[in-house]
Amino acid sequence: MMKAGELDRRIMIEEKTVTNSDSGEEIITWLPLVTVWARKIEAKGAERFSGQELFGAAVKTFQIRWSLYASTITTKHRLLFDGRTYDITDVREIGRREGLEIDCFTKSEEMITS
Repeated sequence: MMKAGELDRRIMIEEKTVTNSDSGEEIITWLPLVTVWARKIEAKGAERFSGQELFGAAVKTFQIRWSLYASTITTKHRLLFDGRTYDITDVREIGRREGLEIDCFTKSEEMITS
């Protein structure tokens, strides 16, 4: 069971909407779906770390409590944390509606330039 004290990071999940301009061009807008408290899980194992360096991406995993809004999160959404935007790569249920584990990544400029 997740303890409230472990959920010490604030994340926002955004949903993509597509509209068309007068000229027919697609306009992509990201709108907030839900803002929740989360637990950040550090990368585990050498394979995941080497993957971060190889692809120049910062990989994160977050755990959140299950809720009606949270249960709709998919890989079509994106996650905002600490001023960065992350693409969601996987969402897994923890227990039976106890929570969700969200894997995501963002390109890391520090890793790309160094």
